[in-house]
Amino acid sequence: MQSGPLSLENRAGELQDNGQPLLQIRDLKVGFAKSHGILPVINTANLTLGRREAIGVVGESGSGKTMLCRSVLGTLDRHGARVLGGQIMFEAHDLANAPESVWSKVRGKQIGYVPQSSLAGLNPVINVKTQMVEAITAARPMSVQDAEKEAVELLEVVRIPRAKDVLREYSYQLSGGMRQRVMIAAALAQKPKLLVADEPTTALDVTVQKEILTLISRLRRELGMALILVSHDLAVIEEVCDSLMVMYAGASFEAGSVSVTVHAPRHPYTKALHDSRVDTAERGKPLEAIAGEPPTIGSWPSGCRFWPRCPLGDDKCRAGDQPTLRHVAQQLTACIYAERMGDGHD
Repeated sequence: MQSGPLSLENRAGELQDNGQPLLQIRDLKVGFAKSHGILPVINTANLTLGRREAIGVVGESGSGKTMLCRSVLGTLDRHGARVLGGQIMFEAHDLANAPESVWSKVRGKQIGYVPQSSLAGLNPVINVKTQMVEAITAARPMSVQDAEKEAVELLEVVRIPRAKDVLREYSYQLSGGMRQRVMIAAALAQKPKLLVADEPTTALDVTVQKEILTLISRLRRELGMALILVSHDLAVIEEVCDSLMVMYAGASFEAGSVSVTVHAPRHPYTKALHDSRVDTAERGKPLEAIAGEPPTIGSWPSGCRFWPRCPLGDDKCRAGDQPTLRHVAQQLTACIYAERMGDGHD
């Protein structure tokens, strides 16, 4: 497309790098209000994202990845949770405790979202055209005809064939991969500066997963967006992202460039995630697994929350609070024994 809602020319003036991070999360704390008090689900989460940068957030189930996404989208209250402390700096404005009147100007318009389940994300009793038009006109009033034309362009951007026909269809008539492409198109409707993708290939077969990840990578580069990609799979993060933040038990455990952090981790948990990867396992040898189980949400052990499963854990690791991130070599790590890990896996 030479012109239209997503042309690079239209975005050129919008995304000039002013030297400041687009998003910076500092010591974020999130919890649920319960009858007996507060149930914490995120504690000391930290993330810095530059303009046009892609960061992967990785960790086992229950680590707080999805709640981190909801914090960035301002939808915690819909799930009975709230920010208990810390900052969510977006474009140098703190949104941590912003009212809905502020979030409504940010969510969808400046921060787009692709959920885990494309089936849950689309309304099954409303056709694709109605949902796309609603997304397009949410902040830019225009005629239905112009909105429909833009909807077709958006579907073509995400490489949906026979886009005009798809507009008339319902979600149950589309495959999982097609539904996810529609969700991505809807997320791009307001030309966001940041796209948050929370495990966007869940429940898709391997071939379709590859197509969706390739699509997201291409769009991120062509449209100059920043990207937060949530996954439990290091291979996915390594393929798509520039940098990485590892979460465990509601805390940030390690952060740095993908190339360094994946191959020369400075936290035993990151190393354990790498060593348990199926895609790098040696044929004929047992697949390594992380010993034990993650702690129950909110019932974290004292000291480092990984120590019950950690080969380096000792009495010093069990004492005090969860260690905070500190600079070691070329990344940030929360391990007090990071220096022992050297510069690689061997």
